[in-house]
Amino acid sequence: MVNRVEAIVTGSLAGHNSVRLIKGIPLLELPTNLCIGDLIAYEHKESQTEEGVKTRYTFAGADYFKRMKNLNLYTTDIEVLKKKIERMNLLNIFEEKLI
Repeated sequence: MVNRVEAIVTGSLAGHNSVRLIKGIPLLELPTNLCIGDLIAYEHKESQTEEGVKTRYTFAGADYFKRMKNLNLYTTDIEVLKKKIERMNLLNIFEEKLI
């Protein structure tokens, strides 16, 4: 993954999960019906191939942007996103005090 947004989200998830691991709490896995969960799963699957290792995975255009639109994951509507994340019980998940 190559851009700031991807680095921020995956880094935040990794840090959050490191605390969960130390505390013996199940790790947080973002669902694939959220674009970041799908990007992580898609990149993991594709990186197992020779061609996939050479690919840059980003929300900012290229092949993954097309995939987001095809899977109906792309939206700029904040209320739609908020409701979707609330339904998954993930709203403000990184604000949860683990330690």
